[in-house]
Amino acid sequence: MKSLQHDKNINPGLHEVRDLSSREFFQALEKQTAGYSKPWKKQRVGFPRLGKRNGEIFQALGKTNRWRRVRDSAYNYAATIVGRVSDPAQNLRVFSVCLLVLGSLCLTSSAAAQDLVKPEQVVRAALAHSPALQSAASEERAAAARMDQARAVGQFNISADARAAHYWGLSDQQLGPQITIPGIPSRYGAGLQATQPLFTGGRITSERAAAAAARDAAGHAQRGTEADVTLAALSAYWGWSKAISAVASFQAAVKRVERHSTDMQHNQKAGLVTESDALATTVQLENTRLYLTEAERRVETARAQLAYLMGRELPAAAQPLAATSTITAALPAETVLLQLAQTNRAELSARRQEVRAAEEKIEAARADRRPQLAFAARYEQVRPNMLIIPPADEWNDDGFVGITASWNIFDSGLTRAKVAEATARRDQARQRQQQTADRIALEVRAARVDLANANERLAVALRAAESARRSLKVADDLWKNGLTRHVELLDAHAQLTAAEYQAIATRADVELAGAALQHATGRLKGSDGVQE
Repeated sequence: MKSLQHDKNINPGLHEVRDLSSREFFQALEKQTAGYSKPWKKQRVGFPRLGKRNGEIFQALGKTNRWRRVRDSAYNYAATIVGRVSDPAQNLRVFSVCLLVLGSLCLTSSAAAQDLVKPEQVVRAALAHSPALQSAASEERAAAARMDQARAVGQFNISADARAAHYWGLSDQQLGPQITIPGIPSRYGAGLQATQPLFTGGRITSERAAAAAARDAAGHAQRGTEADVTLAALSAYWGWSKAISAVASFQAAVKRVERHSTDMQHNQKAGLVTESDALATTVQLENTRLYLTEAERRVETARAQLAYLMGRELPAAAQPLAATSTITAALPAETVLLQLAQTNRAELSARRQEVRAAEEKIEAARADRRPQLAFAARYEQVRPNMLIIPPADEWNDDGFVGITASWNIFDSGLTRAKVAEATARRDQARQRQQQTADRIALEVRAARVDLANANERLAVALRAAESARRSLKVADDLWKNGLTRHVELLDAHAQLTAAEYQAIATRADVELAGAALQHATGRLKGSDGVQE
């Protein structure tokens, strides 16, 4: 039996770093070192040439859930290599180098993960920046203020007033043999007045109801705007994701065609292919590079669209999530989706409240035909007080409490015209409600069809991509054995490039179609940026 000597002269301090191996590592390592008399499971494993600090770093990585599986894979991979080296000291060195490389990859992946931008991040930024949403919020605040105004109209009201006047050409007037009314040129007064409407024919009640309905309509309109902004942000995000994935696909296609072009150039120099075949390969390569350039321009356009929606530029290293859509087994029936839209769409709720507000305004206009009653009270100080006969040039007070009544008997058709205008506004609101309902029904039907088509295209695109990969492999084998024309090999390259791009684009289209259907049925919430 061979004896495995643990070299503690390499770095004695490293043996204080404990618990650096997983169970899988020891099991694999024990199998590889079964011929040694001393099992490694009893040893403390150090990290030669790594230093204690590096060992602690990898130990800390092992304590995080995110990298635990990566760490275990690193140990297993290193153990496999260790079993192929006969020298025990060299075993430790190989293990350390493997773990250092894999750990560096882990840290690099962690930094790259920080550059990932998720859809909800884009949605939140777009909602925070959107001028349309801010305008809708201002409209809701204005509607709430109008409701407060309507509420205050029917409340108890106190007002203060003051006056001062000077008259010229006044003289004393004799009123009978005993009374003389002096001509006082300067007159002053100040008072407080309280009023309380008692009966307005339903005008105040209708105005309050109309204001409340308008406030509710503004709130629903704001939520509808949130959903619109959310859909726009998701559309821009998945467009960006599609463009990024297309760039990666075309980059792979360029590398594939470059390898083939290099082979063709060597074969041309060796006299194995014609110049025409080599030039055709070059043309194919340039076309693929053109596709890549166009995809990169689409990335710039998508980033500009996101910057417009978010109000700021994305970081240069930002990357979106790749679309991972799967084929939906079955879509809900059209009638079910239409019912969801009727219940959930904020725009329809806003239109209903607008019709209600218009109807209340008709009642408020009709109230002018009815009598009005109000309570009134006043206290004042005046100089001179003309209620005292004869008046004197001195301050005196007076007051009254009473009920005032009024009835508009004839106003030359003013009230009738107000009612006619309010009725026309009500009819207009109903027409807008019907127009909105028809538009939403169309959106639901179109979104359902688009999602069904996207699902079918995805199924076809995935099969086509797989078939194109197999076709290219077969065409390449046939070409190498001289059993097919070179143009057929180039066609296989072009078909694979198109099929892979179509598969990537269709996955993003499924995401977009799903978001559009959620929006059409009112289940795309702007408050959290995710679909229900």
